[in-house]
Amino acid sequence: MTRLKKIEVGQLSVGMYFSGFDGAWIDTPFWRTSFLVRKASEIARARAAGYTYCWIDTDQGIDLAGAEADRLPETEEPEAAGSSSSRSELDDALRLYENAKQTTQQMFKQARLGKTLDVENCKSLVEEIATSVARDSNALLSIIRLKRVDEYTYLHSIAVCTLMVALARTLGMDDIACKEAGLAGYLHDVGKAFIPLEILNKPDRLSEQEYKIIQRHPALGYDYLKGFSGVPDYVLDVCLHHHEKIDGSGYPSRHQGNQISVYSRMAAVCDVYDAVTSERPYKSGWDPAESLSRMASWQGHFDRPIFLAFVKALGIYPIGSIVKLQSGRTALVIRQNHVDLTKPVVKAFVTTPSIEVVESEIIDLSAPGQTDAIAERSGQDWLKSNGLVIDSLKAMMEASDLPMRISG
Repeated sequence: MTRLKKIEVGQLSVGMYFSGFDGAWIDTPFWRTSFLVRKASEIARARAAGYTYCWIDTDQGIDLAGAEADRLPETEEPEAAGSSSSRSELDDALRLYENAKQTTQQMFKQARLGKTLDVENCKSLVEEIATSVARDSNALLSIIRLKRVDEYTYLHSIAVCTLMVALARTLGMDDIACKEAGLAGYLHDVGKAFIPLEILNKPDRLSEQEYKIIQRHPALGYDYLKGFSGVPDYVLDVCLHHHEKIDGSGYPSRHQGNQISVYSRMAAVCDVYDAVTSERPYKSGWDPAESLSRMASWQGHFDRPIFLAFVKALGIYPIGSIVKLQSGRTALVIRQNHVDLTKPVVKAFVTTPSIEVVESEIIDLSAPGQTDAIAERSGQDWLKSNGLVIDSLKAMMEASDLPMRISG
């Protein structure tokens, strides 16, 4: 879990995990924006940057001696000129994300112990997520990219919930249906609470027998949820059938075509997309744009109109995609342009032959007079290895003159 704490720069010490200055990332002397402080020289550079405050992650490094854990300050911060709306939405989305992580982790723990599901609490969280997506889908969709491997199981539920709401809105569903889709997505994988942790968190590929055990999670989740009177039928249906395929080759019931409910067909797309783009102990996450391309080629897997709506919801180049520009630079997609899905906002990089970044620039490819454009998908691993995919939200904040305040 990520625990962010705001401290004075002068309080930085060796052993702390630096997570950025309380200011625009692009103006700071550090190209790496999140790292463990190992040398006094790094502290000196931080103090010389001219910032009063910075953020540390107390889960990945030491805390201030004797200080109380202070996850996120509740006080208002000065607004950046011309960016109050975007900044507020990102702040709200980040707080929602942190709260959702805790709520979902507790939900899985309660389920694993066989305790009662707090259905109303789940509905309340989904309502917040739906409201956030309605205001600005970019904000929460960016934040859910920031998964750590050890948090995958419960963050996957938050991600699928968010994706389901975004997809429902793209399909033209009303607010009630969007929330229903979100609740179904949120609870779709609760059955994994009953899978042995040594299988669920295995760092290698599953054996055939272990995979069969994993395949029991829809039925296990269904059996758990049907024991509560407040769980709607559509949630039970998605929990049981989100691994069905249009051609009938899915599980557990081998349903096909219209035998699969609309919500379950939606969940099939959202579940797979989040799974393949996430880092796991046994595999690296696929590039988002490459993932959509591969998924489009899977004949008989997804409902085609629903999948195309999903692409429209995320963009041809979803946030976090790595692309090559016509100028020859590599770039990271940080915000969508829903008027023209081929022209998102990107962070472009100029590198040396040794793949050291020497220059970066925020570019709105849809801006008047902009001559650069996306030439192809890239998916270069060096961006991931340098932490830049995780920095997609930071770059998005930076593009709007927003304070960088989240750790990778």
